[in-house]
Amino acid sequence: MQISVTFRQIEPSEALKNYVTDRLSKFQRYLDGPVEAHVVLGLEKFRHLADVTIDNNGRIIKGKEENTDMYAAIDLVMDKIDMQLKKFRDKLRTAKGDRSRPAPVEPAEADETPPLPAVRRKRVEVPALRLTDAVELMQSSGDDLLVFTSVPSGTLNVLYRRQDGGYILVEPDLG
Repeated sequence: MQISVTFRQIEPSEALKNYVTDRLSKFQRYLDGPVEAHVVLGLEKFRHLADVTIDNNGRIIKGKEENTDMYAAIDLVMDKIDMQLKKFRDKLRTAKGDRSRPAPVEPAEADETPPLPAVRRKRVEVPALRLTDAVELMQSSGDDLLVFTSVPSGTLNVLYRRQDGGYILVEPDLG
């Protein structure tokens, strides 16, 4: 790992440079191939700034933090970089998937079924609500469907608005 440390408006310190180098060297296990890291440590009035840019085979990882203490700013920015690297590593693991599974068996040509229509995915926040609050929320938002967690029972519920204006409450039985 090639590390360069630049000091701006602050006296260059070998202790700070060694601290940054030690912290960055711990990320080597997440990175493969040639790695270049550029760290800028600066001072603006009373704020200590730490800006880190890591280039790993064209993949850029950046982090910037400020604090009243330089070592604290370095720790905060290194925590940000660590989270980004872990997130990327987890994304790679899920993208590769479990390769030990056998390949799916293609259905026989006699069982020709029409292809499924395109399915759009939407991630939603599932709030904890009482039924009356859920109905009020649906009325105010104008949505026809609401997924929520019932406060009294703690179960997942779906509230659906019918075309005639009535409501249907779906309480799945997961048992």
